[in-house]
Amino acid sequence: MASEVEYQVDEHIAVVTINRPEKRNALNLAACDALQECWKRIEDDPDVRVGIVTGAGDKAFCAGFDITEKNVDGRPTTEDFTPRPGTSPVTGKPLIAAVNGLAMAAGMALVEACDLCVAADHAWFSLPEVRLGIGLEPFVQSMWTLPQKVLFELLVTGDRLSAERAYQIGFVNRIAPAAELMDTALTLAKTIAGNAPLVVRASKELIYGGQRAMGMDSALTAADRAFAPVSGSADAKEGYRAWMEKRPPVWRSE
Repeated sequence: MASEVEYQVDEHIAVVTINRPEKRNALNLAACDALQECWKRIEDDPDVRVGIVTGAGDKAFCAGFDITEKNVDGRPTTEDFTPRPGTSPVTGKPLIAAVNGLAMAAGMALVEACDLCVAADHAWFSLPEVRLGIGLEPFVQSMWTLPQKVLFELLVTGDRLSAERAYQIGFVNRIAPAAELMDTALTLAKTIAGNAPLVVRASKELIYGGQRAMGMDSALTAADRAFAPVSGSADAKEGYRAWMEKRPPVWRSE
């Protein structure tokens, strides 16, 4: 497995750690591939009953995709990562996000893809894509995890959602001081791992099967249709270019 992601198992609990602290645990292609491998190992290993996903260090859970890794003529493109996002765990077992710092963009998508969330009290979440002019299709899943008006504010402002506020609205299950984050996540994981595995798996299917029945597939199709003109737009390239050049973007709505 790539050194960008660490994987350990103990007492029926798999701990997955994104190990790129110098990049605020942003996901490059190697990390995306390694995460996909982790989800498969969790699903296939009969000894694993629960997974925990966290980031190395105490500043960042995941800052999204590492847009500095891939360039075309010096300009990052959204197509470099979108075909292989690697942030949606494909496993029927519970996954806990242990958010040890900022969770931005694809980092917040990774939290969304987990079933439970434990956050350090200094952690925060944000969807800064609106400031880069790129698509937000993965966050259609947020319609089931965030109140509509809170979600809309995040989507159109790019502002931060604090761990405390996220806890108040039910997006976060537990808050802990940074030094106690992993102990808190492990305590929750051990409780789940000690319960009947068949009931736990069925409970996850109850939740997500219900979402599908209520139209998540249709919502995903609508999101893809809404953002199809966005990802390949001139504004999307300008947003990335401005970010790289550390200047305000000049939007042209094209």
